[in-house]
Amino acid sequence: MEEGNALLRYVHKNAEMGRGTIPQVLDITADPDLRVALRSQLREYESISSQAETLLERRGCAPRDPGNMRDFVSGMMIKMKTMGDKSPSHIAEMMIQGSTMGTIQMTRRLHGCEAADEEAISLAQRLLKTEEQNIQQMKQYL
Repeated sequence: MEEGNALLRYVHKNAEMGRGTIPQVLDITADPDLRVALRSQLREYESISSQAETLLERRGCAPRDPGNMRDFVSGMMIKMKTMGDKSPSHIAEMMIQGSTMGTIQMTRRLHGCEAADEEAISLAQRLLKTEEQNIQQMKQYL
């Protein structure tokens, strides 16, 4: 059960990263189609984060608060990376890089937690699939 809780905390942390960065990217891009795609991704991250919180609370655990500093740092990085190029292609590239990092991290975590329960593994796999779908979705903007 403890390994499942750790996996759920990790899922929550990664989904919260998406929840924190996408609104900042939405503030930068004016492309209407890209905005629709990003809003869809944001809703999925919100859903996964909420489900992870619910499962943790049901188990008597609390998700770790990612903190405001992480949001501040990621916001500064986004602003720096888009200072000279706010094109949909560049933004899609940044989003693909972030989702690729999320895919790598989640795959490693799933490979390292064979003792986690099915509920936790299922939500982690959902997040992994979401990251992979996000990558595919952003490719059309490159």
